[in-house]
Amino acid sequence: MANQNPRLAEQGYSGRSNLSSLLKSISYILAGIERGQISDVVKAVKELNQVEEGALLIGRFDLLVRVGFYERSDLYRSVSEIRAMPGIRATSTHIPFEGFTKDYTVDENDALAISLLRAQGPLPYILTGLRSLDHVVEGYIIPGEWDLLTVLHSKHVEQILETAVNQFEGVPGIAKTETLIAHQYFRKTPEATVSVGTYVPQYAFERLKDRTTLGPPQNASS
Repeated sequence: MANQNPRLAEQGYSGRSNLSSLLKSISYILAGIERGQISDVVKAVKELNQVEEGALLIGRFDLLVRVGFYERSDLYRSVSEIRAMPGIRATSTHIPFEGFTKDYTVDENDALAISLLRAQGPLPYILTGLRSLDHVVEGYIIPGEWDLLTVLHSKHVEQILETAVNQFEGVPGIAKTETLIAHQYFRKTPEATVSVGTYVPQYAFERLKDRTTLGPPQNASS
């Protein structure tokens, strides 16, 4: 998701985060949350030291957080703490193998989305194709049910829709997508935690729902 600090635009990613140290790695955790408990869960998640930023989502999952860690034990501790929170019904953890991140910042009323992609073909080649899309600001090869995780960002929601609904189809090798629109976003800075609302008109959600897979409630944790 958005950079905490200005980073080198178009910098490649090879299993190491470029947020603050070449020794730091990152992971993305998706979580499903019980109704009525989202506010409490988000408050608790923001207090975890390893959580750097996050977004509330519309779709099969309710929350995405980015965790920075130096040791795998730190990641395991963060995942365990999130799973143990009252209201968490499922988690899915994704540790990137390789990928890219562009220089961007999420501001009030920006459009933000997460897309999970299943591929048929060489993943590095598909990743290169995704990188060429203007509004794909992060992209990673990940293990598990999905092959790639991407972050989409724009000042205009129509450009997010164009990317998720039409431009992904033009990247050879993409077989299936699941797009989750963010309606709130937060990032931590040395001074404070910054929270902003992102723009989600109803028609945007309906269009993505018609053209991408939202899927049934997630039950299993990973």
